[in-house]
Amino acid sequence: MAPQWADQPYALNTTTEFSKDTSHAAYHVATEMALAHNGMLRGLNSIYIQAPFVPKTDLIAIRDLQTYCQCWCEDVHHHHDAEETNFFPAIERITGIEGLMERNVEQHRAFTPGFEQFEKYVRNCSPKDFDGQKLRGLIEDFAEPLNIHLKEEIDTLRDLDKYDSKQIQEAYRQFEKILMSGDSYRVAPLVFGTADRSFEGGMHNFPAVPFFVPW
Repeated sequence: MAPQWADQPYALNTTTEFSKDTSHAAYHVATEMALAHNGMLRGLNSIYIQAPFVPKTDLIAIRDLQTYCQCWCEDVHHHHDAEETNFFPAIERITGIEGLMERNVEQHRAFTPGFEQFEKYVRNCSPKDFDGQKLRGLIEDFAEPLNIHLKEEIDTLRDLDKYDSKQIQEAYRQFEKILMSGDSYRVAPLVFGTADRSFEGGMHNFPAVPFFVPW
């Protein structure tokens, strides 16, 4: 059996249907967003897979896992906050359709209660009281609405091919700048660590940075 990375239990987005289409920036934006969302999914999968196997007596390993979970939460916050404050409003201005991205905001709200319980646990639980199975249960409480959002938003972005390509590209470029301004000590390492340059046959250069930056 071929070795598997953190591509389960929550399935990754695929981009092969549209990522090579250069006729409109919407397809590039959808591809980049799909890959960013896949990083979140790999992070979540890795937590789900590893949580039950951290020895209860290894308090340092438990604290390390909790820190990793905290960084994952910070990445999700940073990404979705930037969408709501910058990217989504920009898209609505470009399209002239108020509320066009509201469904995506509603999807953020749908997974928020469970996500907040997960974040509260990984920040406040004492390592000696940590329970990997409980952590899995907390993930299961919000994973379905999160997964729906991380996939359906890609379709929303692909449908922007009806609007001005250059403006869509510029809106995403500004969004990327905000994402890159995140915490370089906690969020950035997680983003690089959950990227897989072998994904879909290695066809993607994501994140698109000079080769030495991850090091």
